[in-house]
Amino acid sequence: MPERSGLGMISLLIMITGAASSDTPGDLESTALRNRFSGLEDQIHSLMAEFGVIEMLVKHPPATPVIQNASLQSWSIQCNPQGLSIETHMIAVESIYSALIRFALDNAIPSIPPSIRTHGQQPRWLVRNKTIFPTVKLGHFTSLLPSPQSTENVELDGLLPPLLPLSIVKSLLELYSTCLLHGGLQPFQKLYMNRLMEFNPETMPAADQFLYASIICQMVTHAYTWHPKVFTSMPMTKAGSRRLASQYYAYAKHLLSTLYFEPPTLVACHAACNLVLYHLESGQTAVLYIYSGIAVRMAAALQLYSPKGIERAAKAEAGNLPVVEVEEYGRSVLWLLYFLDTAASHLHSRPYEVRPDEPEISSILSQGPFPFNGDAHQHLFQWLEYQACAITRTIRKTCFDSSVEQIPYDAIADIEHRLTAFGVSLPPLEATDSVWNLRCQYVHRIKYQGLWILLHQTYLPAPISDKRCTDAALAIVDLFEAWLPHIDCYFRPCVHELRQASDILLYHVEGPLKTIALDGLEKLVKVVLQTPVHAIARTRPFVQRLQQVLALHGRTTD
Repeated sequence: MPERSGLGMISLLIMITGAASSDTPGDLESTALRNRFSGLEDQIHSLMAEFGVIEMLVKHPPATPVIQNASLQSWSIQCNPQGLSIETHMIAVESIYSALIRFALDNAIPSIPPSIRTHGQQPRWLVRNKTIFPTVKLGHFTSLLPSPQSTENVELDGLLPPLLPLSIVKSLLELYSTCLLHGGLQPFQKLYMNRLMEFNPETMPAADQFLYASIICQMVTHAYTWHPKVFTSMPMTKAGSRRLASQYYAYAKHLLSTLYFEPPTLVACHAACNLVLYHLESGQTAVLYIYSGIAVRMAAALQLYSPKGIERAAKAEAGNLPVVEVEEYGRSVLWLLYFLDTAASHLHSRPYEVRPDEPEISSILSQGPFPFNGDAHQHLFQWLEYQACAITRTIRKTCFDSSVEQIPYDAIADIEHRLTAFGVSLPPLEATDSVWNLRCQYVHRIKYQGLWILLHQTYLPAPISDKRCTDAALAIVDLFEAWLPHIDCYFRPCVHELRQASDILLYHVEGPLKTIALDGLEKLVKVVLQTPVHAIARTRPFVQRLQQVLALHGRTTD
């Protein structure tokens, strides 16, 4: 193999031999063999590009050089005048490539700071590295609410929980439409608000009671934490809100058991989605997949995965309500189910059950939500949420659903093009009185930057991944700082991105970007501690870890 620039003092020769078998070369000019060697050449060229890091090790050896060679132990490597040789079969070349890349990473990570890495040249391949971040979370809701007490201990005699004053019920239902994760359901408030306000267990259908209980159980604790003014007319404590939420959750579970063998309805499917949200909000994820599975089965029975199915379900349930608006409500339930299926699947590493690659589902989701006497920015928020979920699913399929440790950069570049287009579609940062406009501006800009980290985090310290992750982490810091004067309860779904940025900045604390990284971490911790969940945040391990690192370097956040 001719010597190539950039390899420096290191020369590599891979000799491919074999016994008399199908692996023995025949006609060296054959098309098939040329194609195989062409792919091999690309891999070797990419490997040589990565050896720039090793070359730097040779030029600037550490004070006490320690070569990590565990990745090469299983190979018979010989030295001859031409360089290093490994005798093997053609089928093992990819394994050799992986082993050599692992050797380069093992010896480069502790020695080469980001400042002397080259960012200009795009690699042909990216290789996973599990030594820096052994696990990478795909994106999920990280709770900063106190976990409700186990409902196993809730007294179920009589089943019906204490009834709330009408004024508080009204406030909770109104908040539900503006605080629901993923953007709310339209036109839920117009269709069902008055019906649920008239809660009467003696006359109200079980499905409506189920919806009512599922909303109250998740909104009581949320309102106490983020909107305490709701309870000005009723004494409420943190323990009281948790107990009340648990009682309504137990009642919702009881109602679900009575409805389980009844024909499903849109309202019941919506209520099952609320139980998924309840566990997301409380951080109790053990049964999350159960409730999302129930909602998915109800949607399948209602045939919500097809436009005609939604139309039939709407006509069956409309009664005196406008059928066209009930249809829109059905589409909104499907949208919510898509978001929750994405979150639940990521938390449990399970397959997706709502798959937009199926033509009929795609025809519904790809249309986007349509305004029904609501804030147009709320519908834009949902559309952006859908785009973010779709890109997250693609990243999972491309980067995490396979055991292959290396991936062609072209596959990453395709996702980068989608991400760039998504970023261009975001509304500009500007002053506004619209809560939903602010959420569109900040929440999805933060998620956009988080997706860059998700795409590249597992490939660190590859130079291009280092640059992408660092730029995104610093952008997230700036966005949180700018959002802080107007930050509201939609901070909750952004905690994941805050953690992503923190991980990247922690990675840089021991490198040449130490000061910038510490400044960023200090700003992020201060953002968390200025939200209504500051007391709870102080008990969370990841916040405590950030405070410990900052204290170690003489920074304070109190």
